[in-house]
Amino acid sequence: MDVGVIRADERSAAFFEAAARDVLLIKRCAGCGRWLDPGATGCTGCGEADPPWEPAAGRGTLISWAVLHAATPGAAEAAAADAGDDPDAAASVLALVELDEGPWLRTRLEGADGEGPAAPRAGLRPGLRVAAAFVHPADGESYPVFRPEA
Repeated sequence: MDVGVIRADERSAAFFEAAARDVLLIKRCAGCGRWLDPGATGCTGCGEADPPWEPAAGRGTLISWAVLHAATPGAAEAAAADAGDDPDAAASVLALVELDEGPWLRTRLEGADGEGPAAPRAGLRPGLRVAAAFVHPADGESYPVFRPEA
């Protein structure tokens, strides 16, 4: 699945700069120590504003997922041609991952059966252990995806 070109803004620059170094950053409240998702602008525990970034372990548990198939006319055929005439191989897996630190991230899941980004989804199950990997596109920002742990 092509996510398009991702561009950082002032709020997300640290996240994407770390991703370029294969580091996953999330927020952590300086007041109470609660881990927060990368988009947090304040602590959900104590209300402290503007929590700082901290490195996360980059490991977690698969909570839920959805398989996204090409939906626009002609896109399915073009994706299938790129995937060797297998329309299912062109699908992407969007996932909800609970990081070991606690926050849940919306992300892309790759290599569900160890066969690359469009692998069959037979190996997916709630509770599957996953680890962050990083995509470094030629244009735009690097970003994290998750893969099943070996």
